[in-house]
Amino acid sequence: MDVSICALNTHTNELKWAGANNPLWICRNGTIIDTKADKQSIGINDDLHAFTSHHFQLEHGDTLYLFSDGYADQFSKNDKKLMKKNFKELLLSIQDKNMDDQCLHLDQFITDWRGDMEQTDDILVMGVKI
Repeated sequence: MDVSICALNTHTNELKWAGANNPLWICRNGTIIDTKADKQSIGINDDLHAFTSHHFQLEHGDTLYLFSDGYADQFSKNDKKLMKKNFKELLLSIQDKNMDDQCLHLDQFITDWRGDMEQTDDILVMGVKI
């Protein structure tokens, strides 16, 4: 199983994060800070090691995203995956919107992208604007 876990101090804007297979993306000033997760699932593993704890000092206006692989792995009506590169570009393109509008935009985009195709995986995108 893949997972991301974070602790955000809303008084100091300090973030602690660790991830199993899924990264953390922080949108800041038109770019994405891509923090890689450990290549390890949670649970029993042949090569079990401690997960890396990442620490960040967030800035006003940053948006952080935690997500499953389902959004980027969704197939289009043309039988092509969206891919992480396009998902990043999509997130950057909606940074001027509030979080409710971002949610609506992401939902409409993936519905249009999928067309008649069946959803291939779980889809979870969680965003927090600082």
